[in-house]
Amino acid sequence: MSIRRSAQTQAHPSKTNTLLLAIICIFILILTMQIWLLTVSLNSSLEGVESLKWPAFWISLVLFGSGTILLRYLPQPLRQPQRLTAHETFLNAALAWRTLGISTVALTLSFGVWFMWSVIPIRLVDAGFKLTLPQLFWLTSTPVILGSILRIPYGLIVSTFGSRRSYAAVTLLLLLPCLATGFAVRDANTPFWILLACSALTGIAGANFATSMGVVNLWFPKQKQGTALGINGLGNIGVTVAQFTIPVVIGFSLLQSSDVSTASGKTLHLENAAFIWIPFILLCTAAIWFGTKDFPAPAKTLGSQLSAGKRLHTWVLSLLYFLTFGCFVAMGASLPLIIKEVFGNAPGGAPNPLLYAPWAAAIATVMRPLGGWLADKMGAGFITAISIGTMALGGFSLSAFLKPEEFTGFFTIILIVCGAAGLGNGSVFKIIPLVLPKEPAAAIGIVSCIGAFGGFIPPLLLGWTTHQWGTPAWAYTGMALFALVCFAVNAWFYLRRSSPTYC
Repeated sequence: MSIRRSAQTQAHPSKTNTLLLAIICIFILILTMQIWLLTVSLNSSLEGVESLKWPAFWISLVLFGSGTILLRYLPQPLRQPQRLTAHETFLNAALAWRTLGISTVALTLSFGVWFMWSVIPIRLVDAGFKLTLPQLFWLTSTPVILGSILRIPYGLIVSTFGSRRSYAAVTLLLLLPCLATGFAVRDANTPFWILLACSALTGIAGANFATSMGVVNLWFPKQKQGTALGINGLGNIGVTVAQFTIPVVIGFSLLQSSDVSTASGKTLHLENAAFIWIPFILLCTAAIWFGTKDFPAPAKTLGSQLSAGKRLHTWVLSLLYFLTFGCFVAMGASLPLIIKEVFGNAPGGAPNPLLYAPWAAAIATVMRPLGGWLADKMGAGFITAISIGTMALGGFSLSAFLKPEEFTGFFTIILIVCGAAGLGNGSVFKIIPLVLPKEPAAAIGIVSCIGAFGGFIPPLLLGWTTHQWGTPAWAYTGMALFALVCFAVNAWFYLRRSSPTYC
């Protein structure tokens, strides 16, 4: 609180009380509008009256934005200045920034490999594969399983075997899913279980996230970790790279190999979706090996790091990351199929899912470093609250725009939700080294593991609700309700001024 504002508060306490009352009223209005919006949205999805839908949405958006801004002006004792992070010496700055740059590029590659199965299923039926809609959703969701489970050991190996050796090894392993997938999709008679196995194996690319974040965290002091981890999170742009690149490369032959023809006679080279990454995997592995060094710290045993699993905040942060990162993964993996199935009969022609879907991942990626930077400047708990609150608002709003003629509104809200998720990804990772300073790498592995599972369940729920009722409205509403729970958890542990982990 500024000296001038403090003096005004002491001289005119009634003004402070009036301001507090006004803010509380705004929050009550926001809650009321969300109940109204939820009712209108579900009514619209069930073929009800739609005249109140757009007013409900815009008024909710304005009120939510107003409430967020007013948080800045909460009077004492409900609000206090941000707790400052202890300043640490920044050693080996040049090497740290070089490591960050190489790590960001390598992580981009890993996300590209991980999400190639978000694009391939769109063309499998066209290429002659006999698959049902639930099977296609399983192929998009399955890479998350192995990518989630392996994040725990992938986070532990950084402090055990060294940052350079660990990251180079896991990057080179990306050759396995690329080779397996490339050979599997060349033949339309490949059984579903083989495709599912290849999809599952691709999950090892998602586990690289824990190693990458663990490496970057070692090299940067606490006052810069939010910014550094946020920049490294730009590797999420690999989702967009995959969704833009794969539709192009499957249209022409890269190798002298068999191809698959669609019903229209157009030739598809689906193997290119996997083989295109191989030279980049080799280049990134070489860059990590020759361009970085092992962080100069004593090696830790795997057992000593597993104590992170005993910390309460490891699981609290896992819950928050389950929402923010899970939403990003789910939107990126399932959005192409949602656009194809829900808006296939849009007036003027169906929107091209491979043209629109990559932008959701792109906006989340761009917002991630901003979330880390803002967390460094304004407090991680505060930025996380804004992120999760916006996701809740967006989740309730999505169910109101699920008719074929409402694609513009639907896609706009998707971008808002994904942007908020990216903001939260950056701020949550700022919290980890602050509240878990002894085992940050192991905590990153566990938190990112649970968070990645957040990308497995929503696509299946979206697929099930779409298959059962022809609309994913109930899945989006469930996400919004879960976001409200996470908002309360974050407020209690990281936004409440009397909390020992206020940040």
